[in-house]
Amino acid sequence: MKEYDVVLGSGAEHLQSRFEELGFRVYTSDLNYDYKRMFPNADIYVKIGKVAQLSGRRVIVVQSCTGSGPAENEQYSTSDRIVELLLLLDMLSKPLNVEKIAHKQYSSTPIPPPKSVEVVLTFQPFALQDKSFETGEASSGRWAIETIAKNCNKVFVVSPHAPDSLEWVRKLKDKGLYKIIDVIPDLVDFAKREFRFKDCVVIAPDEGAQERYKIDGFGKSRTNSFKVELHGDLDVNGLNVIVIDDLTKSGSTLLKARDRLLEQGAKEVVLAVAHVVPLLERGEELLERLIEKCNERIVTSNTVNTEIFSKEHQNLCYNIVDTLVETL
Repeated sequence: MKEYDVVLGSGAEHLQSRFEELGFRVYTSDLNYDYKRMFPNADIYVKIGKVAQLSGRRVIVVQSCTGSGPAENEQYSTSDRIVELLLLLDMLSKPLNVEKIAHKQYSSTPIPPPKSVEVVLTFQPFALQDKSFETGEASSGRWAIETIAKNCNKVFVVSPHAPDSLEWVRKLKDKGLYKIIDVIPDLVDFAKREFRFKDCVVIAPDEGAQERYKIDGFGKSRTNSFKVELHGDLDVNGLNVIVIDDLTKSGSTLLKARDRLLEQGAKEVVLAVAHVVPLLERGEELLERLIEKCNERIVTSNTVNTEIFSKEHQNLCYNIVDTLVETL
């Protein structure tokens, strides 16, 4: 038996087969009497019927905290994912064996809880609001991580948008409650193998990634959620280039970086993005268009479930489970 068991939230169920291939016991939430994970009024339903098997075990709860894309059967918001996760953590902290003894009468007895419960967030909740940018704004990203950390032993976050320089991130790390799992190095190696790059340079389209990975890149300015401009020149003449980024919804920044690099003489440009987040409307269509526009010279991970990458273009999709298992 492996040293820990895995509980998958609704946003991470697409990772089940890989965990099981590697020999892990995997648990997902059971369905309610409507065969769903939501009640008709949109209340979240959580149940791990075999919770007794987790007694005294190290348990890893995995959740992707972003809203459902077109590839999923039920529509969850980011808030729904967080509530589902918190309900799982609460249930695991004090599991109960429940028996029906009469009509609307039940008997409950405690079940020994797991030895430890840790959380892996394959996608950071409220990733774009990790601090207050204007007076009176709520820092929803900070609130979510701090709330989750209070209800488990440790939180692991895959390639978060929130930088280490944020005070709340430093405090959680100093307390041993927060650890970053960086998928970008594995993703770059995956891109090199897929596109047979022996020699290449890695660049980033924004200052955040440049600071994090100590690499060159462009400057980026944003006028709204969908329009960005890139600035600067790079010495890439005759070189193979991999452009890395932490997340994209439609790939507009990545495509602009690719075009700019080709104009500056790059031999070949491949895109590598940690998270692709499909928008609720036309999300998969935009991702398919991204693949077409870059001539399938792109790789990503399956931290977020997508139809176009996780199923239709599996050769372009790195399985995050391999990085998680190596780290955990």
